[in-house]
Amino acid sequence: MSSNFDAIICNSGSEIYYPSLNPDAKSPGSAYLVDSDYYPHIDYRWGGDSLRNTLVRWATSINEKSKDNNTPVITEIDSGSDHCHAFEVNDPTTVPPYKELKRFIRIQALRCYPVYCQYRHRINVIPVLASRPQALRYLHVRWGIDLSNVVVFVGESGDSDYEGLLGGVHKNVVLKGTCRDTSNIHINRNYPLEHVVSTDHPNTVECEDCSTEGIAAALNKLGVGKS
Repeated sequence: MSSNFDAIICNSGSEIYYPSLNPDAKSPGSAYLVDSDYYPHIDYRWGGDSLRNTLVRWATSINEKSKDNNTPVITEIDSGSDHCHAFEVNDPTTVPPYKELKRFIRIQALRCYPVYCQYRHRINVIPVLASRPQALRYLHVRWGIDLSNVVVFVGESGDSDYEGLLGGVHKNVVLKGTCRDTSNIHINRNYPLEHVVSTDHPNTVECEDCSTEGIAAALNKLGVGKS
């Protein structure tokens, strides 16, 4: 496999794209090609339009409870994908906690997985088998990528699927000082993060200086790049 292989994981892990070898300057969408072979891996009992209708009704019920009926709390937006139903959140303080949305999905017996992201200003609902870690595993299976050579850059916190990014055989660089203010996403976590993810693991290093030199030093600690 070429050493300059590129793949872009989008929509919380429900889409994988590759740069096109022959992009058309007149068609911006031709710059990337979607990996349609990824869909059979995540498509199991994906609700599609019926799921979307249920989620829209849920969003409508939240908007109706809002004190300011002139401005909707949650608005459906186009994710550009058939495997991601996306909603924009105008006021994160009025949106139900992540745990409550998961409870609603469980009661409705919906086969999907919600992700609170962008500091709780966006909600992605994706197939239950899809995730960013799952996309990494797929790239390993399809293209033979050695995950032990993969480095994942994360902040001190992140989206509601943050914990899943730190497990596995890949290496992690935690960028200190970034993505700190996400307590409203993880408000229902009733355990310390270090009980799940250990920063003492040899595959995880913290980067205090997010400059080029600081990141290079962190990669050197992981045995990646030039010393």
